[in-house]
Amino acid sequence: MKNRILIMACVAASALSAHALQPRWLETDSVAAVALRTRADFPYTVDEFYEIASQKYPGLTREQLQTYINKKYVETLDFDGTTRVFKKALRNLALLDPAQSNFTHRGATASAARISYADSVLQWQRGNNPVGGAHRVVYRFSVDVPNHKAIQGDLLRVWLPLPVKTDRQSNIKILSASHPYILSDGESEHNTIYFQSAVGAPSDTTHFEYTATFDTKGQYFSPEYILSHLKPYKKNSGLYKRYTATEAPHIVRLDSLAHAIAGDETNPFLLSEKVYDYIISNYPWAGAREYSTIPCIPRYVVDQKHGDCGQVSLLYISLMRTLGIPARWESGWMLHPGEKNLHDWAEVYFEGVGWVPVDPSFGRYTSSDNKDIQTFYSHGMDAHRLTANKAVGKEFYPAKQYIRSETVDSQMGEVEVLQGNLFYPAWDSHLQLISVEPVEAKSAKTF
Repeated sequence: MKNRILIMACVAASALSAHALQPRWLETDSVAAVALRTRADFPYTVDEFYEIASQKYPGLTREQLQTYINKKYVETLDFDGTTRVFKKALRNLALLDPAQSNFTHRGATASAARISYADSVLQWQRGNNPVGGAHRVVYRFSVDVPNHKAIQGDLLRVWLPLPVKTDRQSNIKILSASHPYILSDGESEHNTIYFQSAVGAPSDTTHFEYTATFDTKGQYFSPEYILSHLKPYKKNSGLYKRYTATEAPHIVRLDSLAHAIAGDETNPFLLSEKVYDYIISNYPWAGAREYSTIPCIPRYVVDQKHGDCGQVSLLYISLMRTLGIPARWESGWMLHPGEKNLHDWAEVYFEGVGWVPVDPSFGRYTSSDNKDIQTFYSHGMDAHRLTANKAVGKEFYPAKQYIRSETVDSQMGEVEVLQGNLFYPAWDSHLQLISVEPVEAKSAKTF
């Protein structure tokens, strides 16, 4: 899962305009915005970080710290000749240093609850549990924007994520909304509900919200089903051409790595399994930088030797497309009880089978003695998801005028005014689950 909720940066004034001082979170220039976001992600000099790390690790020497930096356990970036340290480096060190983490592969320590979510879908798909594979979700999504003096007299434009219709998501209904709205309704691969409102009184907060319901179900494709239904790809089809193409900057060709993983294998499903196993075994989870500050996310994962859920999903998609296998992005929220959070995953297309869900971040549940549960997430999905995005970095509808806060994805929402983008902490968003109830749902077919 990812941790991109807020950059709690100081709202100090910065000279971003020749005419006035603007708060740092009011972004009028995309290049300046990325530079400031990057600097905020790397707040410490090496000496400052050493002092902080020494409090947690008494006896830590500077030579040991340099070793951690050289091995990418501590992430650094150079600014004008000065090496600075990532703000999450102390926590990430415990996750990335093998002496502390005992990492073997993603999913190895899955909880009993996590295992039960996979088992529930398997039992439902096999007809043993009629309400085990789907839920009806009622939720409220809200954004609060303090009416800062810098935006007085301006117009707030707000985009909030909305479930998109998929094979696993249906019956999407808006139950109520705080303002008149516009739905993207297929005009963007980031599904959104759009509001706008004049900025209110300086001492007040402008509140936007909507309440909606949708049905979400799990899905599982057994290896036997996939292998017995595979057909050669129709390489002249629009689907094949689109989903094997590069999409700069975050879906790219990684020829040497992809072919090293593939070896002599040519079967698309077995290639997907090899790529999946390589990723979950070689790239542990760690707290992520702001995505907008990373020039190419899959190459970043390979270079830094770690990644969060979205980063390893983009690596999976890039590797699969390099091997001539269609793959695409999905993202939104994971709604597992007690684990509600932003989350990203992928889908892979097998001719003769269709789109198959893949979640590299969830890994292999090897603590289970059920092989189908162990391998579930390389060709299955649980019933605790809200999918709002089917691609990365696409245009919004209505169009956004300034750089987005989430340049790759759309999960927390976006806010701008006529004079610029509003970055964190200029506003706050919240997804509240009102109810999640199991419902009977028929599986379209036995996979």
